[in-house]
Amino acid sequence: MDQAKSPPPSPDASSAFPVYLAGLGTWFVPLGIQMVLFPWLVAVVLRMDAFAVGVAQAAVMAPSLLFLPLGGLVADRGNPRRLLLLYHMLYAAPPLALAALLWSGGQGALSYPLLIAYGIAAGAIGAFAIPTRDALLPVVATKGALPRAVALATALQFGGQLLGIGFASSADRFGAVPLLLLHAGMVLVGCLAVRKLPDPPPHPPGAHAGFWRSVGEGVSAAAKSDQIWPVLLLNFGVGVFYVGPFMAVLPLVVRDNYHGGALELSYVNLAFWAATIVASMALVGLARRFTLRGRLIGVAVMVGAGVLFAMATLPPFPVFVALNFVWGIGAGITMTQSRTVVQIVAPATHRARLMSLFQLGLSGGGPIGAFLTGTICSMWGLKTAMLLPAVAMLLLIGVVLVRSRLWTMRTVE
Repeated sequence: MDQAKSPPPSPDASSAFPVYLAGLGTWFVPLGIQMVLFPWLVAVVLRMDAFAVGVAQAAVMAPSLLFLPLGGLVADRGNPRRLLLLYHMLYAAPPLALAALLWSGGQGALSYPLLIAYGIAAGAIGAFAIPTRDALLPVVATKGALPRAVALATALQFGGQLLGIGFASSADRFGAVPLLLLHAGMVLVGCLAVRKLPDPPPHPPGAHAGFWRSVGEGVSAAAKSDQIWPVLLLNFGVGVFYVGPFMAVLPLVVRDNYHGGALELSYVNLAFWAATIVASMALVGLARRFTLRGRLIGVAVMVGAGVLFAMATLPPFPVFVALNFVWGIGAGITMTQSRTVVQIVAPATHRARLMSLFQLGLSGGGPIGAFLTGTICSMWGLKTAMLLPAVAMLLLIGVVLVRSRLWTMRTVE
């Protein structure tokens, strides 16, 4: 008579959290590689114009518009650990396929439609994985330490991206194939860490609503929370007005104004992401002392607008890199504190859906911003493509400050 296998014992949070961080690193180092390698292939190798670069960057982020809410819903209804294991295996496929094609056919096998397909595939898998991983964070964090866990996870996420960006800076010298293989290999190694994570508590039994109704429940929960909706709205603004220019315009500034390649693009990315790590690590020790998180978010977002204004002057390249460092400090504060607010306030039954809405602001707003700024850049030039998003962001900040209590709200675990 067959006996059902009992599930392996779940580790406690003190041992599960380091495993969670290890799996996180094996995802975000490859993502850092992709952040430099993909625009390098489009802008430098294929020599595409501003509009085409904007469309390509939008292709990476566009799947978030559909798949982030679906990924959050699937994670809320299913087993996030098993789902994340599946996503790790799937995420290795696009870089392996592209590496095989380049290995057999060389750069002549590379084409713009191929890179668009690569971007859509990678973006879709990432959109499912992000809310699933976020849903596991409260499970592995020790009790009372969620703000610190969010800050540590955010810092490691940025650190992984920074390391990947450093690897990708060698693209001019070694080409794309070694980097694509490293990307795929690290994601597959991450499966070992994900397997060791504990399963979350089972979901309460009950009838499930349809997709759109379930997504609507998540939106309704956000709209009813006077702490969550202003954070999500600002986060969407960051996606449109900051992520879009960062992804679509900055590679063109490096190429056309500073006449740089992968190395110079890596300097810009390294400065930005190094600063996010500095900000996130500073918040690890101070996470529980800050309760006016909305005020921190508001100030950090305003700093970003000031940086865009300064970068629009197209200063000398070292100053341009330094401005990206300042921008990264603001980004680290914004993303860490925004995630903390949503993780603390969101009910467990809706957490993955609300975290998917949080990420949708960045990843879903990003393709809109990339398309818009790429179009603006092709019509009116680099400076205008940075000035207009800065003005729009300042207007949005003003509306949020007037219509919400973001400046005075307190968030405590």
